[in-house]
Amino acid sequence: MRRAPVLAALVAAVAFAAPALAQSPANVTGTWELSVTSQRGTRTMTFTFKQDGSTLTGTTMMRSREGEDTVAIKDGKVDGNTVTWTVERTFGQRTMSQTYKATVNGDAMEGTISGGRGGEIPFKGTRQK
Repeated sequence: MRRAPVLAALVAAVAFAAPALAQSPANVTGTWELSVTSQRGTRTMTFTFKQDGSTLTGTTMMRSREGEDTVAIKDGKVDGNTVTWTVERTFGQRTMSQTYKATVNGDAMEGTISGGRGGEIPFKGTRQK
């Protein structure tokens, strides 16, 4: 019967440690290539992220009529293995905002882009080595 208290203590230790392990933030610092597939084919975007704890900053290159523009991401956050960020672009008098939300698993991420004309659009991404 002495095993019961030891077993109970072991179960309690695992129960308290599991949430802490699950909440360790993903590491997304680096260059990522994201792919979106639609009726018009597959489009690839490159993002460069820098993570500082739960804060995510970075840039992406976007094409415009004038060429390519470097666009900074806004409101980047890391919460466990979930990352979110927003990209805003201005077209003349109009501003368009897209929010990205992804689940990170090592050097891969999968998520959705919302805020455009097409509702939520799925994407996949890989960290470039």
